[in-house]
Amino acid sequence: AFDGVELASTVGERATETVLNLRARSTRGGEHAIDLPAGAELLEAHRDQQPINLAVRDGKLSLPLLPGEHSYRLRLREPHGIATRAHTPIFALHAPVANIDLTLQLPQDRWVLWAWGPTAGPAVLYWSQLIVLLLAAWLLARFAPTPLRFHHWLLLGLGFSAFAWSAYALVVLWLILLGLRARASLERLSVTTFNLLQAGLAGLTLLSLIVLIGAVPTGLLGLPDMHVAGQGSSAWNLHWFADQSANALPGTGVLSVSLWVYKIAMLAWALWLANALIGWLRWGFDAWTRGDYWRKNAPKGAPPPLPPAAGSSPDA
Repeated sequence: AFDGVELASTVGERATETVLNLRARSTRGGEHAIDLPAGAELLEAHRDQQPINLAVRDGKLSLPLLPGEHSYRLRLREPHGIATRAHTPIFALHAPVANIDLTLQLPQDRWVLWAWGPTAGPAVLYWSQLIVLLLAAWLLARFAPTPLRFHHWLLLGLGFSAFAWSAYALVVLWLILLGLRARASLERLSVTTFNLLQAGLAGLTLLSLIVLIGAVPTGLLGLPDMHVAGQGSSAWNLHWFADQSANALPGTGVLSVSLWVYKIAMLAWALWLANALIGWLRWGFDAWTRGDYWRKNAPKGAPPPLPPAAGSSPDA
């Protein structure tokens, strides 16, 4: 039996290297054959940290087992590199296996979209957040006092979703407050309150413009955050754990595309945002100046207007 297995696979541009660590427990010595992935080349092998000579025949590798517990380390290379679907190699150990750790390392120019494998493993949380964004965009299009429609809210959120949800929330707040300003009746407000409200909206507008303008280089030059979490995983280093297997190691994999796909998508979003922002600013300025944009206090000590003289007409 194998009491522990650690597999670490590093995917390159043209080849994939895998290190397989085994803790074998046997009651007697002998040869034990394991099945390697198709086309795998054995680079080196160790038993108890000592090198041993092994050969691959017909896709099988014979491990020279000794009685008791011993550790084996195999390093292999497969003649295929990164692709849209990348996965850890499948080894059939032909014996019960427990405590299985699997690691898949991707190049940092990949955009991870999905991952699968044992339950104790990474999850791409972005897609669950996208469902929340769809609901939020629908609610905003239906109830927010702005001229923006569903596709506006959705596209705006998609641009921010890969790196900053808080920035999206700030822009949404800015647009809603401008819409409320356009609909509100502010004649009863004092001069000081009205001016403070106008100054606050102007400051929020400036802050929102800084966020929107800063989002363009951040999206084009930055890296997407797909919120990969689970078993200490990150965007390009994914880990899985399985309790046991009767024979073959569990299959794991990742769906990814080139980072250039993300860059092109962000460029298209930036062009759309620049065009849409012109209309939003025109509407926002009309909303901010509705009724009046600034009030002045009446001069102190001003004499009241004189009544008209007797016998004279009001228009005289």
